[in-house]
Amino acid sequence: MTTAIKRRRGTTSQHSTFTGLEGEITVDTTKKTAVVHDGATAGGFPLSKEGHTHVATEISDSTAAGRTLLKAADVSAQRTALGLGTAALESSSAFAPAAHGHVIADVSGLQGSLDSKAPLASPAFSGTPSAPTATAGTNTTQLATTAFVSAALASLINSAPGALDTLKELADALGNDPNFASTVTTALATKLVKTANLSDLADIVASRTNLGLGSMAEQNASNVVITGGSISGITIDGGTF
Repeated sequence: MTTAIKRRRGTTSQHSTFTGLEGEITVDTTKKTAVVHDGATAGGFPLSKEGHTHVATEISDSTAAGRTLLKAADVSAQRTALGLGTAALESSSAFAPAAHGHVIADVSGLQGSLDSKAPLASPAFSGTPSAPTATAGTNTTQLATTAFVSAALASLINSAPGALDTLKELADALGNDPNFASTVTTALATKLVKTANLSDLADIVASRTNLGLGSMAEQNASNVVITGGSISGITIDGGTF
Protein backbone atom coordinates (compact mmCIF):
# COMPACT_ATOMS: atom_id res chain seq x y z
CA MET A 1 0.00 0.00 0.00
CA THR A 2 1.27 3.45 -0.97
CA THR A 3 2.39 5.66 1.89
CA ALA A 4 0.93 9.23 1.97
CA ILE A 5 2.63 12.14 3.67
CA LYS A 6 0.41 14.88 4.98
CA ARG A 7 1.87 18.22 6.10
CA ARG A 8 0.47 20.69 8.53
CA ARG A 9 -2.00 23.03 6.82
CA GLY A 10 -4.11 26.05 7.52
CA THR A 11 -5.72 29.12 6.01
CA THR A 12 -3.82 32.27 5.06
CA SER A 13 -5.21 33.91 8.18
CA GLN A 14 -3.97 31.07 10.34
CA HIS A 15 -0.57 31.17 8.70
CA SER A 16 -0.20 34.88 9.42
CA THR A 17 0.22 34.12 13.14
CA PHE A 18 2.04 30.81 12.76
CA THR A 19 5.82 30.52 12.99
CA GLY A 20 6.95 27.17 11.67
CA LEU A 21 10.14 25.28 12.37
CA GLU A 22 13.24 26.07 10.35
CA GLY A 23 12.91 24.22 7.02
CA GLU A 24 9.31 23.20 7.76
CA ILE A 25 6.87 23.23 4.87
CA THR A 26 3.17 23.81 5.47
CA VAL A 27 0.22 24.17 3.11
CA ASP A 28 -1.81 27.39 2.77
CA THR A 29 -5.29 26.06 2.01
CA THR A 30 -6.56 29.49 1.01
CA LYS A 31 -3.86 30.20 -1.58
CA LYS A 32 -3.44 26.53 -2.43
CA THR A 33 0.35 26.81 -2.13
CA ALA A 34 3.19 25.59 0.00
CA VAL A 35 4.76 27.81 2.67
CA VAL A 36 8.41 27.51 3.70
CA HIS A 37 9.36 28.53 7.25
CA ASP A 38 12.62 29.70 8.78
CA GLY A 39 11.80 29.21 12.41
CA ALA A 40 11.45 32.98 13.03
CA THR A 41 9.13 34.70 10.53
CA ALA A 42 5.41 34.55 11.28
CA GLY A 43 3.48 33.43 8.21
CA GLY A 44 6.57 32.00 6.54
CA PHE A 45 7.26 32.47 2.85
CA PRO A 46 4.49 31.30 0.46
CA LEU A 47 5.74 29.70 -2.74
CA SER A 48 4.21 30.77 -6.08
CA LYS A 49 2.16 28.22 -7.95
CA GLU A 50 2.84 27.38 -11.56
CA GLY A 51 0.37 29.41 -13.56
CA HIS A 52 -1.59 31.52 -11.09
CA THR A 53 -3.19 34.96 -10.90
CA HIS A 54 -3.66 37.71 -8.36
CA VAL A 55 -6.26 40.45 -8.17
CA ALA A 56 -4.94 44.00 -7.83
CA THR A 57 -5.93 44.23 -4.18
CA GLU A 58 -3.64 41.29 -3.42
CA ILE A 59 -0.61 43.39 -4.33
CA SER A 60 0.05 44.82 -0.92
CA ASP A 61 2.51 47.54 -1.89
CA SER A 62 0.56 48.89 -4.91
CA THR A 63 -1.01 52.38 -4.96
CA ALA A 64 -4.61 53.12 -5.83
CA ALA A 65 -3.50 54.52 -9.19
CA GLY A 66 -1.37 51.46 -9.82
CA ARG A 67 -4.26 49.13 -9.04
CA THR A 68 -6.53 51.15 -11.37
CA LEU A 69 -3.94 50.77 -14.14
CA LEU A 70 -3.68 47.02 -13.52
CA LYS A 71 -7.43 46.58 -13.54
CA ALA A 72 -7.94 48.54 -16.79
CA ALA A 73 -9.84 46.53 -19.38
CA ASP A 74 -7.59 47.41 -22.31
CA VAL A 75 -4.75 49.64 -23.48
CA SER A 76 -7.09 52.57 -24.08
CA ALA A 77 -8.42 52.32 -20.53
CA GLN A 78 -4.86 52.13 -19.23
CA ARG A 79 -4.01 55.40 -21.04
CA THR A 80 -7.09 56.97 -19.51
CA ALA A 81 -6.02 55.77 -16.07
CA LEU A 82 -2.65 57.42 -16.61
CA GLY A 83 -4.28 60.65 -17.84
CA LEU A 84 -2.69 60.38 -21.28
CA GLY A 85 -4.14 62.09 -24.38
CA THR A 86 -3.98 61.04 -28.01
CA ALA A 87 -0.59 62.74 -28.37
CA ALA A 88 0.83 59.87 -26.34
CA LEU A 89 0.20 57.64 -29.37
CA GLU A 90 2.51 59.69 -31.58
CA SER A 91 6.19 59.20 -32.14
CA SER A 92 8.47 61.98 -30.92
CA SER A 93 9.43 62.58 -34.56
CA ALA A 94 5.85 63.64 -35.28
CA PHE A 95 6.28 66.84 -33.26
CA ALA A 96 8.24 69.85 -34.46
CA PRO A 97 10.93 71.24 -32.15
CA ALA A 98 10.22 74.50 -30.30
CA ALA A 99 12.34 76.51 -32.75
CA HIS A 100 11.65 75.39 -36.29
CA GLY A 101 10.58 76.61 -39.72
CA HIS A 102 8.31 75.50 -42.53
CA VAL A 103 8.16 76.11 -46.24
CA ILE A 104 4.78 77.12 -47.69
CA ALA A 105 4.25 73.64 -49.12
CA ASP A 106 4.35 72.18 -45.58
CA VAL A 107 1.13 73.99 -44.66
CA SER A 108 -1.94 72.52 -46.32
CA GLY A 109 -3.90 75.05 -48.40
CA LEU A 110 -1.57 77.97 -47.58
CA GLN A 111 -0.35 78.53 -51.14
CA GLY A 112 -3.91 78.64 -52.46
CA SER A 113 -4.90 81.19 -49.81
CA LEU A 114 -1.91 83.36 -50.67
CA ASP A 115 -2.67 83.18 -54.39
CA SER A 116 -6.17 84.56 -53.73
CA LYS A 117 -4.76 87.68 -52.05
CA ALA A 118 -3.71 90.90 -53.81
CA PRO A 119 0.04 91.65 -53.72
CA LEU A 120 1.31 94.60 -51.71
CA ALA A 121 2.92 96.07 -54.82
CA SER A 122 0.39 97.28 -57.44
CA PRO A 123 -2.58 95.28 -56.10
CA ALA A 124 -5.55 94.71 -58.41
CA PHE A 125 -8.74 94.66 -56.34
CA SER A 126 -12.08 93.14 -57.31
CA GLY A 127 -15.57 93.51 -55.92
CA THR A 128 -16.24 96.69 -53.93
CA PRO A 129 -13.16 97.49 -51.84
CA SER A 130 -13.57 100.14 -49.17
CA ALA A 131 -11.23 102.46 -47.28
CA PRO A 132 -11.53 105.15 -44.59
CA THR A 133 -12.71 108.49 -45.99
CA ALA A 134 -10.18 111.26 -45.44
CA THR A 135 -11.26 114.58 -43.98
CA ALA A 136 -12.02 117.40 -46.44
CA GLY A 137 -8.92 119.18 -47.67
CA THR A 138 -6.56 116.23 -47.05
CA ASN A 139 -3.56 116.47 -49.37
CA THR A 140 -1.46 113.37 -48.79
CA THR A 141 -0.82 109.99 -50.41
CA GLN A 142 -3.84 108.59 -48.54
CA LEU A 143 -6.48 106.84 -50.67
CA ALA A 144 -9.29 109.10 -51.90
CA THR A 145 -12.65 107.32 -51.64
CA THR A 146 -15.62 108.13 -53.87
CA ALA A 147 -17.17 109.87 -50.86
CA PHE A 148 -14.10 112.13 -50.52
CA VAL A 149 -14.09 112.97 -54.25
CA SER A 150 -17.84 113.71 -54.26
CA ALA A 151 -17.47 116.04 -51.29
CA ALA A 152 -14.52 117.83 -52.97
CA LEU A 153 -16.48 118.33 -56.21
CA ALA A 154 -19.55 119.58 -54.32
CA SER A 155 -17.34 122.10 -52.54
CA LEU A 156 -15.86 123.22 -55.87
CA ILE A 157 -19.25 123.69 -57.55
CA ASN A 158 -20.61 125.35 -54.39
CA SER A 159 -24.27 125.34 -55.51
CA ALA A 160 -23.50 126.84 -58.93
CA PRO A 161 -26.54 126.84 -61.30
CA GLY A 162 -26.97 123.77 -63.45
CA ALA A 163 -25.96 125.62 -66.63
CA LEU A 164 -22.58 126.56 -65.13
CA ASP A 165 -21.62 123.63 -62.93
CA THR A 166 -19.15 121.97 -65.31
CA LEU A 167 -15.88 123.22 -66.78
CA LYS A 168 -17.25 122.90 -70.31
CA GLU A 169 -20.29 125.02 -69.49
CA LEU A 170 -18.00 127.66 -67.99
CA ALA A 171 -15.73 127.55 -71.03
CA ASP A 172 -18.70 127.96 -73.37
CA ALA A 173 -19.96 130.91 -71.32
CA LEU A 174 -16.53 132.55 -71.64
CA GLY A 175 -16.47 132.00 -75.39
CA ASN A 176 -13.71 129.43 -74.97
CA ASP A 177 -11.35 132.39 -74.51
CA PRO A 178 -8.42 131.37 -72.26
CA ASN A 179 -7.62 135.12 -71.89
CA PHE A 180 -11.17 136.19 -71.16
CA ALA A 181 -10.25 138.67 -68.41
CA SER A 182 -7.66 140.40 -70.62
CA THR A 183 -10.06 140.49 -73.55
CA VAL A 184 -12.81 142.08 -71.45
CA THR A 185 -10.41 144.62 -69.94
CA THR A 186 -9.20 145.63 -73.40
CA ALA A 187 -12.74 145.94 -74.68
CA LEU A 188 -13.80 148.09 -71.71
CA ALA A 189 -10.87 150.43 -72.34
CA THR A 190 -12.45 151.41 -75.68
CA LYS A 191 -15.73 152.42 -74.09
CA LEU A 192 -16.83 155.89 -72.91
CA VAL A 193 -16.55 156.68 -69.26
CA LYS A 194 -20.00 157.11 -67.78
CA THR A 195 -19.05 159.96 -65.49
CA ALA A 196 -17.43 161.89 -68.39
CA ASN A 197 -20.90 162.56 -69.88
CA LEU A 198 -19.69 162.16 -73.48
CA SER A 199 -16.82 164.60 -73.00
CA ASP A 200 -14.43 161.84 -73.90
CA LEU A 201 -15.83 161.36 -77.41
CA ALA A 202 -13.01 160.97 -79.91
CA ASP A 203 -14.92 162.69 -82.78
CA ILE A 204 -17.74 164.97 -81.65
CA VAL A 205 -18.78 165.99 -85.19
CA ALA A 206 -19.07 162.41 -86.32
CA SER A 207 -21.02 161.60 -83.19
CA ARG A 208 -23.58 164.40 -83.92
CA THR A 209 -23.91 163.21 -87.48
CA ASN A 210 -24.44 159.67 -86.27
CA LEU A 211 -27.20 161.00 -83.98
CA GLY A 212 -28.82 162.90 -86.93
CA LEU A 213 -28.21 166.35 -85.38
CA GLY A 214 -27.75 169.48 -87.56
CA SER A 215 -25.83 172.68 -86.95
CA MET A 216 -28.62 174.10 -84.77
CA ALA A 217 -27.76 171.55 -82.16
CA GLU A 218 -24.61 173.55 -81.54
CA GLN A 219 -26.48 176.84 -80.70
CA ASN A 220 -27.79 178.02 -77.37
CA ALA A 221 -31.56 178.18 -76.98
CA SER A 222 -31.40 181.90 -76.14
CA ASN A 223 -29.44 182.83 -79.22
CA VAL A 224 -30.48 180.75 -82.19
CA VAL A 225 -29.41 182.02 -85.64
CA ILE A 226 -31.30 180.75 -88.67
CA THR A 227 -29.80 181.48 -92.00
CA GLY A 228 -31.73 180.81 -95.19
CA GLY A 229 -34.65 178.49 -95.58
CA SER A 230 -38.12 178.94 -94.19
CA ILE A 231 -40.22 177.94 -91.27
CA SER A 232 -43.88 177.14 -91.71
CA GLY A 233 -46.66 176.06 -89.46
CA ILE A 234 -45.03 177.72 -86.43
CA THR A 235 -46.97 180.02 -84.06
CA ILE A 236 -44.70 182.38 -82.23
CA ASP A 237 -46.02 184.21 -79.19
CA GLY A 238 -43.85 187.08 -78.15
CA GLY A 239 -40.32 187.68 -79.18
CA THR A 240 -38.57 189.92 -81.56
CA PHE A 241 -37.54 189.00 -85.11
